[in-house]
Amino acid sequence: MLAALLLLFPIAVAPSAQQQAPLRLQQDQVAVWNGGSITQDRFDRFLGANAHFQETGREALTHILQIQVVQTEADARGLKVPASEVDARVANAKEQIELAGKDLDVMLQARQMGMQEFRSLMRDSLLHEMLVRADRGIAITTPLTPQELQAWTDERIASLLVLSVDAPVGMMLDAPPFRVSEQEVGAIIRQTKGNEDLVDRLEQLVLMEALPQWAAANKLPLTDDILYREIEWRRVRVDENPAYGGSTYENLLKSRQSSVEAVFKSEELRVAGYLRLLAANRYPDAWFENLTEKQRAVFDNEFGASRHVGWILMRAHEEKQDPLDLTFDEAGEELLKLRKRIQSFDDFRSMAKDYSEDGKTSSRNGMLGWIHRNEEGVISQICDAAFAAAGKGIYGPVQVVDPNPFAPVSGMALILVDGIREAPSEEDFRALVRRGQHRQLRDFFLQEINYNGRWKHRFDAAH
Repeated sequence: MLAALLLLFPIAVAPSAQQQAPLRLQQDQVAVWNGGSITQDRFDRFLGANAHFQETGREALTHILQIQVVQTEADARGLKVPASEVDARVANAKEQIELAGKDLDVMLQARQMGMQEFRSLMRDSLLHEMLVRADRGIAITTPLTPQELQAWTDERIASLLVLSVDAPVGMMLDAPPFRVSEQEVGAIIRQTKGNEDLVDRLEQLVLMEALPQWAAANKLPLTDDILYREIEWRRVRVDENPAYGGSTYENLLKSRQSSVEAVFKSEELRVAGYLRLLAANRYPDAWFENLTEKQRAVFDNEFGASRHVGWILMRAHEEKQDPLDLTFDEAGEELLKLRKRIQSFDDFRSMAKDYSEDGKTSSRNGMLGWIHRNEEGVISQICDAAFAAAGKGIYGPVQVVDPNPFAPVSGMALILVDGIREAPSEEDFRALVRRGQHRQLRDFFLQEINYNGRWKHRFDAAH
């Protein structure tokens, strides 16, 4: 659908954005654009601050404390590791990695880690073992278990993790001699996150800095009512998505150790607010009024009327690839038998939980939630069947084939339609269309400011 939108509704990119020479990153930079840049230290602080009360932040803090505790205890006892033992540990690690069909240098590069840093980790590992053996009275000839090593560490950092809750601004822990900054935690997160995640987080930080400048230049103030509308949009999305199991937006935030109040104060919400301003600027009312019938139909199919839909999938193929496989006809016959047993919508949902062969939705009683005629992530045949239905009811079997290389689907399905919504008002429709363009607008805005970042959407060969 996005490809169709790009063809039908290209956003005008400033001519200068298409003609500008790519900006080059300096050694300490992870992002650069016309009028701004971000250093690696700044990015690490951003990652650490955002993970302060999240599990990823706690895991990174734990990792750092494990190293600090080992180094502090070893220094206090005057323990040293001969360079020859570090060499042997590095060689052993390299051998094990090669036996697994991988390359140590490539793995270190992917984790943005140098050999010297890796050697330091190996040295700390050896010191850790020396400390545990001394405190537990374990002979050098007796192998240490991971559980013994972890138990020794946990005894020493448990109280420190409790103290981290009251750390001052910019710090994850301030309990001398143990002090850990958000920047240090962010550096660990940067080294452990995947390429795509780093791309998204870096772009988010760039937008945090560049969008307010754009809004100021265009005299478009970001007001509280814009932020409240964004929160309400998110609240509705959570309420209507069966993947959240009936949880409210507030409860979802609570499970992530956050709140609506915290979100309202966040830079992330402000970026979404600025994108709303950008969408209104690029898609004014006059733009909607000048849409052709074909263009309007595309948006109507994606943001217009909707149906509340569930399904029961039975996998099948045109021809058997295995004796246990079902053909489309055989699967259809089985679903017809199942349909005769269904006396109510509740029966359908119960049957979906027990019989549907779609793992993602069977756990939520087969429900796909509210879908439009074209819904990202929903097989087109399901959308077609739901909107061809005369009203609420159970329909099918319908043949469904989705060649998605990451999650191909081939089979027959029963369809439940238990809710119908007519098209929204024109004002609401335009608001939905604008909100639906945020991902596309982000990409075009980054092009316009001539953005260049260290991490790309596609993995380098070395990764």
